[in-house]
Amino acid sequence: MNRIALFRRRRLRSVVVAALLAGLIPLLPGHEPTSAAASSGSPAPKTLKTATIHFAPEEGKVDDNRAKMVELAGRAAGKGAKLIVLPEMATSGYSFFSRAEMSKAAEQVPGKTTDALGAVARQHRAYIAFGMPVHDPDTNRYYNSAVLLGPDGETRGVYRKRNHLIESSYNASSFDRIPTFDTEYGRMALVICSDMFNSQFPRAAAVQGTDILIAPANVGIDTDFVRVRTFENDFSMIVANRWGKGTKGTKPEVFTQNTFTVPSPFPYDFDLGSRSLIMTHDGRVLSDVSGRPDQIGYGEIPVRTSRTFPVERKPAMYSLMGQDTLEPYTQKQFQQPAPTTFTAAAVDPGAGATPWQAALDAAAKATSQAESSGKKLRLIVFPADYFPGPDTAGLAKLKSFATGHRTDLLIHYPATGTEVPKSTLITSTGQSYDYRRTHHKRGETLRKDRLSNDYLVIDRDYARLALMQDVDMMPPETAQVLARMGVDVVAMNSDGSDPVRSALWKSRTGDYLHIVTANKSGPEGIYLGGYKADPSFTEDEGTVIRDLTTGDVRAKPSARFFDPTTILQPCQEEARTC
Repeated sequence: MNRIALFRRRRLRSVVVAALLAGLIPLLPGHEPTSAAASSGSPAPKTLKTATIHFAPEEGKVDDNRAKMVELAGRAAGKGAKLIVLPEMATSGYSFFSRAEMSKAAEQVPGKTTDALGAVARQHRAYIAFGMPVHDPDTNRYYNSAVLLGPDGETRGVYRKRNHLIESSYNASSFDRIPTFDTEYGRMALVICSDMFNSQFPRAAAVQGTDILIAPANVGIDTDFVRVRTFENDFSMIVANRWGKGTKGTKPEVFTQNTFTVPSPFPYDFDLGSRSLIMTHDGRVLSDVSGRPDQIGYGEIPVRTSRTFPVERKPAMYSLMGQDTLEPYTQKQFQQPAPTTFTAAAVDPGAGATPWQAALDAAAKATSQAESSGKKLRLIVFPADYFPGPDTAGLAKLKSFATGHRTDLLIHYPATGTEVPKSTLITSTGQSYDYRRTHHKRGETLRKDRLSNDYLVIDRDYARLALMQDVDMMPPETAQVLARMGVDVVAMNSDGSDPVRSALWKSRTGDYLHIVTANKSGPEGIYLGGYKADPSFTEDEGTVIRDLTTGDVRAKPSARFFDPTTILQPCQEEARTC
């Protein structure tokens, strides 16, 4: 679909993150791929030459589009590509707004297009993935689908899109299992366009052992977003997009169930931000093409025999993902603090005579800075690892500041021989709350058996607040669980210089969370959820001060057509599902 305009317009972006998919095949990551090369005695391939085809299908001209797809796929295969990906709805274009319109463009599988592209796949011994509308004659339903053809030219599988907006006018809801495919190049999985914007789908594919995520799309997208998905799931991604323009549809005054139309609020603009990408599991961009005219991007993806996650998963902590707390009536009963706008600050005091005095001075400076702009600070977050350990006198001064200025302070202590990293919220009303790290970063020496197994959420008068440490927010499941508890604001201690962090926190706001984080090794940031503020984030070194409106994140997106069973299954270390 053309998500380009949809995602770029804030009034519809809230819907995007709500759409999900269903049913999961319980396959495992860290697998040893089934290798055709190994079974035949030939050496296993070390790389996979991949092509992403960036082209503009003409609306409704299926025969012409098919011929163009065959030509472009043949050209890519002729240059040695063994995995070729074409855009979403490549056979038909995207501008369809009723079942009657779709009936003129949809095909069956197998059919003319799978036969035509299957011949290319068979001739060049290549995999070809592409989007097309598919008609199921038995149920008279239409699906925005992605098809994967194997090197023998036969259909390996079909995936039906879950996350659809205007295309719901013709696209049937699907609860099918997510297909994954073992190949000599690793395990592949399919996603269509906006499915990848909800972290649950890529995560489900990753838990099933996906090495390469294939994404036919019609959407405005940036490299940082794709880098987040490859980082958190440790797989490569191929996104194939289109360019060109589309229509907005017209609602008839008189209609039947087949001519019933859901028009777009604006004409589709596939040129806005549309790019086709090939990115490796470690975030290297191998190809990045955009704009006009038709183009083919190439990249050599490394073939891997195992994969893992950067932070170890703890499925027992994610059980709320399997509960319907985000049903609208339930959300009305969350009894959160009254919606309000308040001011928060992320502060890194830098070097000082003592960290306690430096923090006190920095807090006073931030308070004065806020007051000079007519703001009243209610929350200040300090970095992870800034305070070496508890200090009675220093802690007493911060508590006095908190109560005297009616401001909550979040501080952090590093791990010791007996303690895991700990965050402490010093409140303006005299209470203190401790949160201990829950997740283990891959390869660190921190003892896992001492980690906590519980998130911590506190209702303050200005917001429903979750205390968090950066490692705990790296698994996408964390943000989804916090959303299901009605969290408004994540107050997060951080200490890291990974370039993906900024994009990662921006991505997490897609679960309708505001994030306030101070980073000892990088810039401070405040990232706003709800897609209502512009700009949606502020980053700077030292101090960031910004207003947050809790009402902007109260209507959390609901997970449609998604069964989290695979994500919630207990980890198996030997199978690397953690």
